[in-house]
Amino acid sequence: MLRALNHRRRTRTSPAFGDKLDPARKQFREIRQTDFFNCPRAQDVEMLLRKMERTQPGEVSVPKVATRDYRGRTWVTRPRPEIDRVGSAWLIRKFIDPQAKFIFAKKISANGRTVSFDMLDAEFSHYGEDCTFETLLKRFQIQDKTVHKIGEMIHDADLDDDKFERAECIGIDRVLKGWAKEGLPDKEILRRGFECFDALYAFLQRR
Repeated sequence: MLRALNHRRRTRTSPAFGDKLDPARKQFREIRQTDFFNCPRAQDVEMLLRKMERTQPGEVSVPKVATRDYRGRTWVTRPRPEIDRVGSAWLIRKFIDPQAKFIFAKKISANGRTVSFDMLDAEFSHYGEDCTFETLLKRFQIQDKTVHKIGEMIHDADLDDDKFERAECIGIDRVLKGWAKEGLPDKEILRRGFECFDALYAFLQRR
């Protein structure tokens, strides 16, 4: 139901949007109170709810950061990575820090030594109407045109809103989810996902 609401979020100014979102939010928060095992899927729903609550149509400016300040870092994200997390990790490794390391955790560590992305209260995550991949593009001021095309593809596959009418990454997303269902380790999903994005990037550059 939330995915269907998110698909129509550009009409959120109508009363019907709020009438449908409020009960869904209330029901989820009640269920969350009894989630003693911190279910990873619950974090996905929480992130979607927060996005729907704060999204406003139109462009939203984001604070810029310097690439040099994020070199040699370890990045943390949620387990069982899907299209936005795998794509974002690929972007980090290819355009921000070739030596970046990645780990997976259900919540952000309190020690502050890692850089968090695409998880609750992460340093880099969904912002306005953007998925995490798009947020990274804007905050690190990455200008590569091919990567921006990939960002549009990831947006539509991750958010399922047809904003850019790009379906190319939907298949990659399903493959990533399939590998997770087969029980592949998170790092292996990431490695294979990197190969998918390397191939997609090479294909788009030759067009």
